[in-house]
Amino acid sequence: MPFIQHTDEDRAAMLKAIGVKSIDDLYGDIPADIRVKPDGDRVKLNPSMGELEVTRHIQSLLKSTKNANDYAFFRGAGIYNHHVSTLADHIALYDGNFITAYTPYQPECSQGTLTTVFEFQSCITALTGFEVSNAGMYDGASALAEAVMMGYRLTADAFRKETRETVVLAGAIHPEYAATVKTYCETSGLKLVTVPAGKDGRVDADKLKAALTREASVVAIQSPNFYGVIEDVESLVKSTHDNEAMLVQVIAEAVSLSVLQTPAEAGVDICVGEGQSIGNHMFMGGPAFGFFASRKDNVRKMPGRIVSETTDRDGKRAYALALATREQHIRREKATSNICTNQALCALRALIQLAAWGKGGFVELGRQVVSKTQYAIKTLTAVNGVELAYPNQPVFNEFVIKTKPGLDKKLIQQGIMGGLPLDAVNMGSAGEYLVAITELTTKEDIDKYAAALA
Repeated sequence: MPFIQHTDEDRAAMLKAIGVKSIDDLYGDIPADIRVKPDGDRVKLNPSMGELEVTRHIQSLLKSTKNANDYAFFRGAGIYNHHVSTLADHIALYDGNFITAYTPYQPECSQGTLTTVFEFQSCITALTGFEVSNAGMYDGASALAEAVMMGYRLTADAFRKETRETVVLAGAIHPEYAATVKTYCETSGLKLVTVPAGKDGRVDADKLKAALTREASVVAIQSPNFYGVIEDVESLVKSTHDNEAMLVQVIAEAVSLSVLQTPAEAGVDICVGEGQSIGNHMFMGGPAFGFFASRKDNVRKMPGRIVSETTDRDGKRAYALALATREQHIRREKATSNICTNQALCALRALIQLAAWGKGGFVELGRQVVSKTQYAIKTLTAVNGVELAYPNQPVFNEFVIKTKPGLDKKLIQQGIMGGLPLDAVNMGSAGEYLVAITELTTKEDIDKYAAALA
């Protein structure tokens, strides 16, 4: 909507309509000593500029800023610098058909929105191998927290004569995700047990076994984990199921689903994750969206909304909200979540990006990322004084190197956004850096990084 300045006559008419004599009366509740004086100290504004001058001024400001494309960029840790198709920007941001009501409370009036949600759910089930997916979550952190609560409810219902109120976080889980789970557990009265990663970067199997008492209801893992290492998910599933508990897998890098075994194939009970890397820019850390999938048997304990395909009275294909398990839709005591909405526009961007890639393109993308990651590992560790923190472990696109502390700031001065210092996020020691590779990382970027380290 364009800005149209009010005239003095407009202001007078509005004040009269609300029964106020003057602007000072309108702001009468604000202490006089902090109000701008009508005459003496008006806010000093620059002289007005025309459209051309404003455009040039903004362009001059933009030249003083930096973004990922101005660096050889090697940061990840949950937000990744992937290519985003112009289709995602154009359709999601400029097509008026998708700028609609923020949630379809009246499904019959929101067929377009419901159609895109249904297609999004279909993509998530295809990527994870599960039967059902919800319409999305706020982000990976809230998705993991809600999945943990869902796993607890499923186990508690199955073993009502036992006390199954312990949640186990196993291995190198994103610290922000772990903090969100901790908050949920504290407010729900659940006990939280943390099992650290072993010296190989994976879940310490012996310590996990010790933590799997009969009080444990759900185990949460991340794979690829925060260090980039791919966990032995099938083994962790077996250990968890032997204790008759639920296993939740969270995935921070959704592109890894292009080439890795699906969570459903590994026997996982609930799979959640952060979807930013599909169709969404880094957006300075957000917004993004979370995804959530599980088996059909568990669908009534799933948070959020689920859209289904049906037919209308004329026999034509139609979509409707099939399940909505939050308290706004159903009786409060039967609600399984207080999640009220999701990042639907970001989820739509992911749907557009996946459609643009297609299955073959998505798999090819994953293979390119793996190939570049292996080249980066070989090149960086060939530098004297640089070593791999977890050698011989499978990775997708992230890995940890060990070298001198404090190099990240020096690298920035050379146009290189190096790996994330793990000590800055309390996930490692000084001199350990988490390096991320994407399809946007070039051979020249990697060689430049290696030369700078040398």
